[in-house]
Amino acid sequence: MINRDGGIACYQQLSEILIKQIEEDVFRSSEQIPTEMELSKKYKLNRHTVRQAIERLKNEGFVYTIKGKGTFVANTKISYKVSRKTRFTTSILDVGLNPDARLLDSYEISAGSELSGKLNIKSSDKVTVLEILRFVNKMPFCHTTSFLGSDRFPDIQNHIRGNFSLYELLKKHYDVEATRTSSTFEVSMPENPDMDILQISPKIPLLVVKSAAKDQNREVVEYCITKFRGDICSITVDFNAEGR
Repeated sequence: MINRDGGIACYQQLSEILIKQIEEDVFRSSEQIPTEMELSKKYKLNRHTVRQAIERLKNEGFVYTIKGKGTFVANTKISYKVSRKTRFTTSILDVGLNPDARLLDSYEISAGSELSGKLNIKSSDKVTVLEILRFVNKMPFCHTTSFLGSDRFPDIQNHIRGNFSLYELLKKHYDVEATRTSSTFEVSMPENPDMDILQISPKIPLLVVKSAAKDQNREVVEYCITKFRGDICSITVDFNAEGR
């Protein structure tokens, strides 16, 4: 129980109790922990103190919060394999977890100097931008911003339905066999939009992967920036795998 005369802040004591329970599998991976109200009643603490304790657990990667649903025990690191033909759905299914994807937004912009160089198009050409949030076991896992030439992939956003694979969509509707040709890895701290989208605290780092893909004729078809949650993601680069 909580010792109010021990010189250790109550929220720190509660966070240590919860951490111990997680480590001892009282609360298992992906399992919901008690609500703030339940913890407040059980340990006779005010809601603010309980919230501080949970915030510490979030900052240290023990739990994550899904808005409107509650706080859950974080998975151990999820292994994600990057290869020439990486498919998010296949990669996640291969490690025994459930993938999902949601199109957050789609819009069109002018290529400009930077994207025209990435996509090998004119700076005045239009580019379709797809903002995609991907989940693992219903937990936000990564946020991808994909850039594709609008002339080559007209109305691509209208083909997106439910849990989708972008590369499978390109193959089915545009006869394009996309293959990853390069990836650059960086680490950065999240900004406000990242924290909101991925439901993380400002102390959780992001693994940012910038990739390019070409088609079967070696023409560039996509440039994308993916931000992975650093608290739950472990990336393996497979130089030999052809993927599926």
